[in-house]
Amino acid sequence: MKLLRSCKLNILQWRINPKYAFVAMYMVLYMWYETQGFVAYSRALGYPVRPWLFPLLPCDPGNFVPIFLAFVLLVSDAPFRNRQQQFVLLRVGKGAWIGGQLMYILFTSVVFTAALWLLSWIFLLPNLAWGNDWGPVLTTTAVAGGQWDYNAPLILSYGCMTSATPLEATLWVAGVMIAVCFLLGEIMVVCNLWARKGAGAVVVSGFSILPLVISVFAYAPRLTKRLLWISPVSWLDRSLMGNSHQNLPSYTYGALMPIGLGIALGLLIIGTIHRCNLDTQGE
Repeated sequence: MKLLRSCKLNILQWRINPKYAFVAMYMVLYMWYETQGFVAYSRALGYPVRPWLFPLLPCDPGNFVPIFLAFVLLVSDAPFRNRQQQFVLLRVGKGAWIGGQLMYILFTSVVFTAALWLLSWIFLLPNLAWGNDWGPVLTTTAVAGGQWDYNAPLILSYGCMTSATPLEATLWVAGVMIAVCFLLGEIMVVCNLWARKGAGAVVVSGFSILPLVISVFAYAPRLTKRLLWISPVSWLDRSLMGNSHQNLPSYTYGALMPIGLGIALGLLIIGTIHRCNLDTQGE
């Protein structure tokens, strides 16, 4: 119950702080922009779109990084220290307070992932059809690339489609995205606690744009391969994972590394919080 007090107080801020309304509106408009062209493209092909666009989003860093930065904005103030949190901190103690903060970051990671998943197909509803396969529209987009003529900017990876079934890929990407978001949120907490406030946003934003850097420097494979091992957001891109013979991270690495690092960093934060001077009055 002590953990829930701190977590609940942060959730209640969603009704007050305009930042959250801005992020919600940004996600809706951006995902509408990314998906609306597929409706026209599907009509031109004469087939409906399958609701499996979500696991393919990370395969296009140029279009995925801008929407992922919305999560960075959501947790940019973590741990959330204000006058209301000061009262909770005095009541429950530092350990329970930081535990509630981490619980809130995990909750936000789940909500962000679920919202992105929902938005990835909700705008396709005029021409959406459920099915267990990728469907001709997404497959043709990945192979032929004719979607640009219909203002659909997403670049889809055929390699991602052939590596798993749509449901397997969706569940894998959703789980890893939650783990990666939680890990980046914890990094935000560490930087903002032990460095000056705002340092976390810089560090986490740097990690978030690494996939874009990797795609830009694709002509230098030795550099990009090394960056892949330390780029959590890149672990969501199944087209880059699973090629161990090319010295690329495996699917197991991409799934277990953010989970393991998240657990270790969470224990470190809880174990050292008593040494931190939490000056909430100045926040």
